[in-house]
Amino acid sequence: MNLKCYDWWQLIPAIWCKKTEKMKKHFLLLVALICSISTVYPQRIEINPYPDAVSISLDGEGEMYLSNADAATLMEYFAAKFDPDTIISIQDGYFSGYRLCFNTQSCQPGSGLADWIQVLTIDEEAAFAWFHENTPELLSLPFEGLKKCVDEKSHKISDYNRLVRKYRHLSTRMYPQTIAPDGMQTDELTATLQMTALKIKMASEPIFVSLNSGGTGVTHSYGLNNQNLDPWEEWVKCFDELQQKSYITLIEFNEPSITPF
Repeated sequence: MNLKCYDWWQLIPAIWCKKTEKMKKHFLLLVALICSISTVYPQRIEINPYPDAVSISLDGEGEMYLSNADAATLMEYFAAKFDPDTIISIQDGYFSGYRLCFNTQSCQPGSGLADWIQVLTIDEEAAFAWFHENTPELLSLPFEGLKKCVDEKSHKISDYNRLVRKYRHLSTRMYPQTIAPDGMQTDELTATLQMTALKIKMASEPIFVSLNSGGTGVTHSYGLNNQNLDPWEEWVKCFDELQQKSYITLIEFNEPSITPF
């Protein structure tokens, strides 16, 4: 993240009284130099670059964000806000969109001088075809728990197939990083599926709690579970929740690195 003038001026009150006049002059020259560098490389990226955008990383920082606005909408938004030198169309697998370039001499990924904003939206049908051909197991992953509910409480395979068709896009969308119930870092898709499976398991299997009666040394065990929970309905709720957590567009910022003197 680029340095800003106010970041340094906030330090002045704490150390100013300890400096001689000569040191004060040197300090002011240092601040002026840093601010001039910040002017050459302005901090264009904000924490929330677009109203619905979220960082893909767990700490909320980084150069990659997710949005449910399409690439054309985002291209127009960033073009109006930042006035790029040129805009080029991008086709990358089942993604398509635009790269807004701020340095016409270098607008290619991997270049140290490249300065651009790229917005790429998933083509849902193309993505589904790609997953079906290359990793079909990932398409069925969200629905493994639901399939186990077939033939339970009158749920038929036709009901299962209907829900798979309705929510099949969930497998091809993008999700931000989070912490799963097992404490591991993963994406929201995996974490939400794990949480639902854990909830169903806890409801279906007795949980035994041991209590000591009045210090007598006699221990009683009580089984606790929720027989009213319907696993089928829990998976449907899970899919609806994933609808809210999934995204179709990747926003990527690439700024030239600052080379120190």
